[in-house]
Amino acid sequence: MLDDVVALSRDRVKMDEKTVLRYANRKPAKHAAEMALVERSMPDLPAGARVLDAPCGAGRLSLWMAQQGWDVSAMDLGSAAADFTRKLLTDNALSGEVDVGDVFAMPWERREFKLVVCFRLIHHFPDAQIREKLLTELARVADQHLLVSYLSPWSYTGLKRWLRYRLTGRRSRQNHTSLTELQSVLEPLGFILARDVAQRRYFHALHMAYFIRVSNR
Repeated sequence: MLDDVVALSRDRVKMDEKTVLRYANRKPAKHAAEMALVERSMPDLPAGARVLDAPCGAGRLSLWMAQQGWDVSAMDLGSAAADFTRKLLTDNALSGEVDVGDVFAMPWERREFKLVVCFRLIHHFPDAQIREKLLTELARVADQHLLVSYLSPWSYTGLKRWLRYRLTGRRSRQNHTSLTELQSVLEPLGFILARDVAQRRYFHALHMAYFIRVSNR
């Protein structure tokens, strides 16, 4: 199963330095808008809180969380992404645990982190069972707070992609997921939705769903 999961998104994993640099040097306006979304979604945590960025990509969330004074761990399937994140933290006189690993089978104990963030990953997976497996593993290591980004189908972008698929049969590489689906997976695991934050509601598809653990399930 995990081999199939990796194969589905191998072309999107930042396995080499060139790919990581291209992602790190994305358009400044796009980067700023996405980081603003992250900041609006984050809970207030005390200094030293253990947090996880999985996957870390080019390290921009890991850097931001370390700048808040939190104890950051980060993981990515791509070794180049992990190396880039590690160097980014070091270059900014910050520290963090950065590992190469599989977010579907993470090495940490249950409820290891006060906050777990999964940004710009779930939309790579077209299969609901794979998305459920990912969410279940994220919830396992999250103690109190879990943030998951997703692409809403109820947006201009989502509706445009759906219409293109209906007219041409061409599927987008970016898969849209309903908030209801996230809730249906996470509520039985003890998490409820605290808030849903849109980058630009009804126009842009990118949302951040913030869940809080309310039971020990």
